[in-house]
Amino acid sequence: MISNYLKIGLRSLWNKKAFSSINICGLAIGLATCMLILLFVQHELSYDRFNQNAGRIFRVTLHGRIGGNDINIAGASAPAGPALLRDYPGVEAYTRLSSNGTFLVKNGEKRFLEERVIFTDSNFFNFFSIPLLKGDANNVLKEPKTLVLTRSMALKYFGNQDPIGKSLDMGNSGAFRVTGVCEDVPSNSHFHYNFFGSMKSVTLGDKWLSSGAHTYILLHKGYPVEKLSAQMPQMVRKYIGPEIQEFLGMSYDEYLRKGDKFGLGLQALTDIHLTSNLENELEGNSNIKYIYIFTAIAAFILLIACINFMNLSTAGSAGRAKEVGVRKVMGSVRQQLMAQFLTESVLVTFFALLVALVLVVLLLPGFNDLAGKRFDLQSILNARMIGYAVAGCLIVGFLAGSYPAFFLSAFRPVAVLKGSIQAGVKSGWLRNTLVTIQFVVSIVMIIGTMIVYQQLRFIQNKNVGFDKEQVLILHDTHLLGDKARTFKEQVGNLSAVSSVTLAGYLPAGNSNNGTDGFLPENAENNITPYRFTTYQVDQDYLRTLGIGLVNGRNFSKSFGGDSASILINEAAVKQFGWKDPIGKRIRTIGNGTPESKRFYTVVGVTKDFHFRSMHERIAPLVMFYGGDQYQMAVKIKTNDIPGVLKALEKTWKATTDNPFGYSFLNERFDNMYESEQRVGKLFGIFAGLAVVIACLGLFGLAAFTTIQRTKEIGVRKVLGASVLSIVSLLSRDFVKLVGIAILIASPLAWYGMNEWLSDFAYKVSIEWWVFLVAGVLAVSVALLTVSFQSIKAALVNPVKSLKRE
Repeated sequence: MISNYLKIGLRSLWNKKAFSSINICGLAIGLATCMLILLFVQHELSYDRFNQNAGRIFRVTLHGRIGGNDINIAGASAPAGPALLRDYPGVEAYTRLSSNGTFLVKNGEKRFLEERVIFTDSNFFNFFSIPLLKGDANNVLKEPKTLVLTRSMALKYFGNQDPIGKSLDMGNSGAFRVTGVCEDVPSNSHFHYNFFGSMKSVTLGDKWLSSGAHTYILLHKGYPVEKLSAQMPQMVRKYIGPEIQEFLGMSYDEYLRKGDKFGLGLQALTDIHLTSNLENELEGNSNIKYIYIFTAIAAFILLIACINFMNLSTAGSAGRAKEVGVRKVMGSVRQQLMAQFLTESVLVTFFALLVALVLVVLLLPGFNDLAGKRFDLQSILNARMIGYAVAGCLIVGFLAGSYPAFFLSAFRPVAVLKGSIQAGVKSGWLRNTLVTIQFVVSIVMIIGTMIVYQQLRFIQNKNVGFDKEQVLILHDTHLLGDKARTFKEQVGNLSAVSSVTLAGYLPAGNSNNGTDGFLPENAENNITPYRFTTYQVDQDYLRTLGIGLVNGRNFSKSFGGDSASILINEAAVKQFGWKDPIGKRIRTIGNGTPESKRFYTVVGVTKDFHFRSMHERIAPLVMFYGGDQYQMAVKIKTNDIPGVLKALEKTWKATTDNPFGYSFLNERFDNMYESEQRVGKLFGIFAGLAVVIACLGLFGLAAFTTIQRTKEIGVRKVLGASVLSIVSLLSRDFVKLVGIAILIASPLAWYGMNEWLSDFAYKVSIEWWVFLVAGVLAVSVALLTVSFQSIKAALVNPVKSLKRE
C-alpha cells in the first residue's frame, strides 16, 4: 500500500512539474537558511560548556560607583580568590588569569610577536577542561618560569621535535621552560590563548581596590551560588572597607552614605560570552540579543517557507476535487485518501530536504565568512542535525498536507461529480491570513535591515573627534626601548610622513591605558574621588590624530615642567564642574599618605573624541605627558601606501630585528563594530530570502485565485473588459493583504529596532520614511509577482475559459 502511495505521489509531482519545482525550491531555501542559522545559534549557546564542571564555575567581577562613575570590571583583585577559598566552605577551588601584554617570543631564528599569552595558577588545567597532550596537569605550572604551549604553537616553534624541557625566550621576561603541551583552546571558549605561563612568574598586587586578575571559583557540588552571593557584602566590608578608610579617609559606612558603592559579583562561566560586556574582558563577547534575533529569523524564515508550501499545496489541490469523487466511487475510503495526500506532502518535504542539504554544503564557506565561524560538513552532516531536519520535514509535511488530506477527503462523491463543490473556497480566509503573516515578517526584516545599515553608516561617517584616515599604526614600538625616540625622528623625516606620535593609547584596537582616582587640589579628605581613564601621550599626539584644543595649550618640549602637566577632555571639565579649568590642579588619591599623593596642573582641554566604542558615552579622560611608548601613529600625506610601508619597514629593520607589524586606524575603528556589520549583512541576506519565499507563496495564491475565477474572467472579457481592468481586479485583493501586513509590521519593527539601538549611546533616530520605503517595496514586489499570473489569465481566449468545466 505504501509503495502505491509513493508511486501515485511521484506521478502527481511529475504531472505538475512547475508547481512541484516552485514548492520544493521555496521549502528548500527555507530549510537551508534555518539549518545554517540554527548551526550558528547552537554554537553560540555552547560557549564554555565543554568544561566538565561548567555549571559550577563562576567568574568573580568587580562592581561599584565612585564619584558618580560606575565601575564594572571583568577582573577582580588578586587577593579575592585566596580569600574566597579560605573564608567560605562552599568554594572548592579558584584559579586566576593575568595578562601582561604582547611578548616577543624567540627560539633560535624563529621570532614572533605573540599577543595570546596568559599567566595562570598551577591548577589551571585541572580547573578548565583543556586536554594536556604532554605533561602532568598537577605540576606543569607549579614552578616559576614554566610554560605550556598549545599544539599549534608547539608545532610552530619546535616542528616535530618534542618541546618538553626546551626553552623559549619570552622577551624582557627571560627564558621559560616548556613543561607541557595542550590542545588548542576550543573555538567556543570565551578566551583563546596559545601560551600559558606560571603565575609565579609575575607579580600581582595585594590591594583589594584594584582589578589584579581574572578570577574564577569552583563551587562544591550542590552548593547554591545564591548563598555565596548573599555573603559577598560581608566580604567587601571585611577586606575592602579598611582600604577605603586608608585611601579615601572615610569609613565604609560614610562611603555608602554618599551614594557610592563597591562590591564583588559572581558571573556564571556559561553566561560570559552572551551576557557580559564589562571592562577588561579577556576577549570581545557576543550579545544574547543577537541569539534572540537570529532564532526569530530562523523561525520566521521557516514559517514563511511552510506557509508558502501550504498555499501552493492548497492551490495545487484545487483541481483534485473530481479525482477525490472518482476515487470514492471506485471504492476508496477516506483514510486511504488522507494517507495518499499526506504521503505526497511528506514526499515533497523530503525532496526539499535533499535540495536544502546540497544548498547548505554549497553555502557553508560563504556563511563562515559572514558569521565569523569555522563550521565544516561534520557540523551539518551529523546524526543530531539530520535527525532534527527529518523530524522537521515530517512535521511540515503533515501540516502542509493537512488541508487536502482532511478537507478534500471529506467530500461527498455525488456533490463533487455534479460540480457543486469547488475545492478551497472555504479556506480562503486561512490562505489570506497566511500570506499576510508572510509579508508581516518580510516587511519587519526589510525595515530592520534598513535601520541596521543606517546605524552602521552613522558610525562610519560620524565625526569621532579625531582623524582616522591616512593614519598608520606601528605595533609594539615599546620593544625598541631606548631606540624608540630615534626611530620616531627617522620616521618623521620621511617625505611621505606629515606627523608621528608615540603613545600608550590609541583610539580603537589593543593599547595600554588605565584608570585612576582624582580629586581637585583643595578637596576635603572625605570627598569621593572621580574615576577617570588615563593614558600617556607626547607633544605630537593631538596633531597626528587631528584632535582639537578647546582651551589652553598642548604639551611641549619647551616647557620643562610638563611632566607634572595634564590635558583633559570636555567630559572631565564637566565632571569637575569647572568654568575655567586652565591652571587648576588635581591630585591622585595615592595610598592614603600625604607623600603618596601627586599633583598635576591642567594646561589644556581637548574636544571630546570617541576613544571607546559608540556603545558608550564619552568618558572623562586625563592625558599625561611622555612615558609609555606602546605604539606609534604615523600620519601620511600620500596615496602611495605600498611605498610608505616599504620605507617604514626599511627604517624599522635598520633599527631592530624584531618583526614589523602595522595596521590602519580606520580599519581598527571599523573592526570595533564587526559584529554589527556582520548582523547587517546577515539581516540583508535573510530579508531578501524572506521576500523571495513570500513571493513564491503569493504566486501560489495568485495561481489558485486565477483558477477559481477562470469563468468570471471569461465572462468579463466577453462583456468588454480590458486586460488592464482584469489585472487590476485580480491584484486588488493582494494589495489589500500587503497593506494590512504593513500596518501590522510597522509597530513591530519600530519596537524591535528601538530595542537594538538602545545598546548604542550614539545612534540614529528611526525616521518615518523607512516605513514608507519598506511598504512601497513590499507592494511593488507583490504587484510584480501577482501581475504575472493576472496578465496570463487576462490574455486567455474567453472561449477556452467558458468551455472550462
